[in-house]
Amino acid sequence: MLGLRSGKLSRPRGFSYEPRFYDPDADARRKRQLQFVRPSERRQRKTKQPQFVAVGLGLALAFYLYLHIGDIVERVTAFGGWFFG
Repeated sequence: MLGLRSGKLSRPRGFSYEPRFYDPDADARRKRQLQFVRPSERRQRKTKQPQFVAVGLGLALAFYLYLHIGDIVERVTAFGGWFFG
């Protein structure tokens, strides 16, 4: 009757693969290499300390230049006069 079957249907045979040459160490190495790490997870591990130190050093340099700008200008003009004079 139009697509209805009575009785037991046979299941497809299963597939089992047994490799001839298997190296468990190489397999473990390959799995470690293929692990996916999201870029956001990679970024979260890093701290902000190097950026903080760089900004602090930059501000200290700017403050030093601000305080000693007169001396710096005198030395540059003296060097320029010697160089071009």
